[in-house]
Amino acid sequence: MTAPLAEERLERILHLLAERGPQRTTALTEALGVSGATTRRDLDTLAGRGLIRKVHGGAALATPTPAEHQDQQYRDRQQQQPDAKTRLAQAALGLLTPGMTLYLDAGTTARAVAQALRRTPQLTRTLRVVTHGLDVAYELNGECPLYVVGGEVYGSTYSLTGPDALDTVRRYRYDLFLVGCTSIDAAPPGPPALTNSNLVEAQLKTAILDRARHAALIADHSKWGHPGFATFAHAGDLSHWVTDAAPDEARAAFTAAGVRVVTPA
Repeated sequence: MTAPLAEERLERILHLLAERGPQRTTALTEALGVSGATTRRDLDTLAGRGLIRKVHGGAALATPTPAEHQDQQYRDRQQQQPDAKTRLAQAALGLLTPGMTLYLDAGTTARAVAQALRRTPQLTRTLRVVTHGLDVAYELNGECPLYVVGGEVYGSTYSLTGPDALDTVRRYRYDLFLVGCTSIDAAPPGPPALTNSNLVEAQLKTAILDRARHAALIADHSKWGHPGFATFAHAGDLSHWVTDAAPDEARAAFTAAGVRVVTPA
């Protein structure tokens, strides 16, 4: 292969990483129409020039895109506040009653709730659970009647989103929506705002809230006080906030909005 074609290939790799974010080597190989060995050599060349960074099984731009900063990778978030998530997940079970139709959000906190549900099979097998979270579905497979909303995979939260997901969630009613968030913005006029880093997922959460009789935020204390990208609800849209510990300012703001703050006993 001539040098110009090789350089074109390298430019194509950079374009794909800029457009789609981190990519697996297999995905790049398929997009380029070359062998895996050729792709790996190209990645070595780009890494040597300081243009990309090699990650497990693939590559990313050396300078992360704004989207990469905004959408913190799922596995990284799993390592944040793990004990807090476990405690609040257990507390969230106190909101559930046998026979309930529960919508369980996607994300690492929702996964902690799913793991807590697995530890309480007497309750869990009576529930009907709906989710767009792939990891949540994995945890609850075989544990209860389970409905998984279909759509486009959004890797940052291991979730299924998009128009198909929106159409599906609007067909049903839910007794309770356990909803997570990227941050709780304390700054807007009125009650605190719940935000998400991705607009499409924020729209999905709003649609689920519209179909739920009650909604409870599941978010640890570290989410409080940070402005976010896409607002999907305000504190007044909730019945409960389940958290590991509520800062005094946060507790006062949610209580003023009529929300019951629930913390582990």
